[in-house]
Amino acid sequence: MKNIFISRSLNPSSPIRNIIGDHLLVDQSLIEFSAIDFEEPRADWIFFYSRNGVKYFFKGGNYELYPYLWACLSEGTADELSHYVTDIAFIGNGSPAEVASAFIDHLKPGDVTCFIRAEHSLDSINKSIGNEVDFSIPVYNNIPSQNIPTQEFDILIFTSPMNIDAWFKKRKYNNESFIAIGQTTAKHLNQYGIKDVIVSNHPSEEAIANSLKELL
Repeated sequence: MKNIFISRSLNPSSPIRNIIGDHLLVDQSLIEFSAIDFEEPRADWIFFYSRNGVKYFFKGGNYELYPYLWACLSEGTADELSHYVTDIAFIGNGSPAEVASAFIDHLKPGDVTCFIRAEHSLDSINKSIGNEVDFSIPVYNNIPSQNIPTQEFDILIFTSPMNIDAWFKKRKYNNESFIAIGQTTAKHLNQYGIKDVIVSNHPSEEAIANSLKELL
């Protein structure tokens, strides 16, 4: 039996849970969140990077009836947004470079996009598109948690660079196997001296589950 940690709270139906079997799984975000006040965005498009962005955006006001076009980085974010709006105009595949290219094709001349992000977000799609009229606003703060699991693990799965920072602020490398949700997270592990990293071929829990099968 192996002990597995993933830096995300998983739903009961997560494909990662479905392959665990008798192995021990600890699913816990290593990031603490809090709301940030913001003003109503004046834009044609509202683009969400994450589920948390959706949650904190709609905590700040009743925007579902506004004449925005809604866009999401991934299917997971779209699933969260579907709790608030009925029509989502664009859903990306979760890969920032591919999403930026695909989203551009949906824009009309003069369209303005507001990207909804965390305080410490990379704001990757906005920067990749480089449209001068676009802008981003933080709707929640995200800081590394001090509450880090103390037990030993065989496999560590990280879903963002900030989760990695939180882990290594309290823990040291102990011959664990590593899985990263994408190349950006994998490169951040490299900065901590972790060179042997399995990178999921898609930034989704299904892809992480497929990577995890290699180690179980």
